[in-house]
Amino acid sequence: MEGLLVRAYPPALRLRVALISNPAGNKVTRLLSPDKPLIVGRAPEAGLRIDDPTLSREHARFLLSGSRVLVEDLGSKNGIFFAGSRVARVELTIGDEIVLGGVALQVQALGANGDSLGIIREELIRHHLEEELTRARQFRRPFALLLVRVRSPGGTPAPVPEDGAWIEAVRSHLRPVDPMALYGSSALEVLLPETGAEEAHRIARAMRASGAGGGRQLLVGLALYPASGGTADELFEAAREAAHRASPGHPVESNPAGLPAREQGPEGALIAGQAMRPVLETVASVATSRIPVIFHGETGTGKEVLAQLIHESGPRKGRRIVRVNCGAIPKDLVESTLFGHERGAFTGALQQQKGVFEEADGGTVFLDEIGELPPAAQASLLRVLEVGAFNRVGSNREIQVDVRIVAATHRDLEAMAEEGTFRSDLYYRLSGVVIEIPPLRERQDEIEPLARRFLHAANKANGRRAEGLSPEALALLKAYSWPGNVRELRNVIERAVVVTQGALIGSEDLPARVRTGGRSPEAGASKASAPGAPESEQAREKVHQFEARMLQEALAATGWNRAEAARKLGMPVRTLSYRLKVLGVKKPQ
Repeated sequence: MEGLLVRAYPPALRLRVALISNPAGNKVTRLLSPDKPLIVGRAPEAGLRIDDPTLSREHARFLLSGSRVLVEDLGSKNGIFFAGSRVARVELTIGDEIVLGGVALQVQALGANGDSLGIIREELIRHHLEEELTRARQFRRPFALLLVRVRSPGGTPAPVPEDGAWIEAVRSHLRPVDPMALYGSSALEVLLPETGAEEAHRIARAMRASGAGGGRQLLVGLALYPASGGTADELFEAAREAAHRASPGHPVESNPAGLPAREQGPEGALIAGQAMRPVLETVASVATSRIPVIFHGETGTGKEVLAQLIHESGPRKGRRIVRVNCGAIPKDLVESTLFGHERGAFTGALQQQKGVFEEADGGTVFLDEIGELPPAAQASLLRVLEVGAFNRVGSNREIQVDVRIVAATHRDLEAMAEEGTFRSDLYYRLSGVVIEIPPLRERQDEIEPLARRFLHAANKANGRRAEGLSPEALALLKAYSWPGNVRELRNVIERAVVVTQGALIGSEDLPARVRTGGRSPEAGASKASAPGAPESEQAREKVHQFEARMLQEALAATGWNRAEAARKLGMPVRTLSYRLKVLGVKKPQ
């Protein structure tokens, strides 16, 4: 297989652009000039000649235009493929991959010295994040997700730097295993595997201190697993919220800043579509009572918004509503978080601390992901429901509280109660009213108004002026299945607002998974030997091949000493061993 590398840059980067070929291991580079086409094919007169039988004499035209590389099929026999489909014309952005006949190409970015900046496509960083979530759950290890923004001296969010110094400054603080992707032209998403809160903050502060050149500033938002969330959409959203809060006076912000309990409600995301009307009617009827309520539905369907609505529609609206994600609290801190502790109750308890229920006295407690509560906390919660009292950890003094409990889960609590993994008596006390929330794919009439609401909010948060959605983009939004529901839609719209170059968001501004109806091309183009093979399989194999090659090179350089190779790669030995097993990498005999 022959591979080509299309080098391109966002509009903020005025750097060299090149089309690179690597036939038989011999690297060939052709520089691209803005608005000057380059022909790729087998013909001797082609701007970049590749002697590959799957290519036509003049196969495709590449044109660098602004931040995108325009690719056009010139009537080739074997076509060009993007995201698993044959296309006649396509626009590529940083990290995108494409196949010409049997030749794979990828859009990349180069630094001032001609070296790759190591930027991957945004869809691929989601793929890495999903893999890291799987690994973190298995080994119970933390990791961090950063959103790094560059701001001009005047504070505008979309600077026009003369070079990529700010991206190179960010990369200089990262390990080879830390992937990053452009988020628009003035921000980067960075994944830090196997990185705890203290180290993530140290890296963020180092990035900030290194500066971006030209008087520009780097502002960093951090999301930490598991404290900030347990899904990819929750973590992306948390990193963006933290980055929006970051300012020159507080250049590094994390989400959450302290305990995983928040007072602030999410921006209104409730649209009364036909499928939601019965839900809203039930919410209105129970809001004035104090009966416990359980919201049951998929992640991201709006359970927290509905809990806020119950609170604000009832007699407790003048008091606090405190939210806590039960799945985001370390198991040994759940009871302390919910019910507080006395000084000296456990190692690290340096002073008395009130818990969630004490802080919410007279108001409402929203327990998200209640199915994740450990047994001891379930028993204490049952006591609060039965007698309205609890004890702080390390105390025998009983504390009386008056709170309303609203819970949410995506799990089947009734089945868990039958299996013995959730207390049946607690379930029966909590399930005074169980409200089923339909997923977004069953609420088609809400997609357009929700998208317009999120567009307005994203304009305000990012200083942009996107005016609306093109008919093609809206059709794609309605055709997508939205496994991440409303939260995923919000993230997709904010990304589109950030990356679009026009007044209207077009189909090219949407993530590949939305453009392809859910067939997520995690790593883009496929093997040359099988250009028509399933895109997701090709993508996953290409990602794994690249990772395996990187690990093999590090091991070969250290004489297959895993400890030394892990240090060279900047990862724990345990993680290296796990990836070697997953990828099937073995020491040569």
